[in-house]
Amino acid sequence: MNEPTPAETAHVALDDLLSVVSKAADDLRAFHTTVSHARISPVPPFPRATVILTLRVMDQLRKIEEELREVLIALGLPGSPGA
Repeated sequence: MNEPTPAETAHVALDDLLSVVSKAADDLRAFHTTVSHARISPVPPFPRATVILTLRVMDQLRKIEEELREVLIALGLPGSPGA
């Protein structure tokens, strides 16, 4: 068997990334819908641990956004989401 070329390896990596991003987008939309509807009903006290976890998730999402921008730059694609 032949070794994959660098271009083939890059295409597989990008296909995998697109698949993961698509799934994550679906999951984030479902989360958004659930939380948006939950906000309509009375909210129980927000435990401190949940606040800390929420802040950590927001930091991680910002980091992911930055890294995805780096992928766009590396691919030479103009513009970036959320910029």
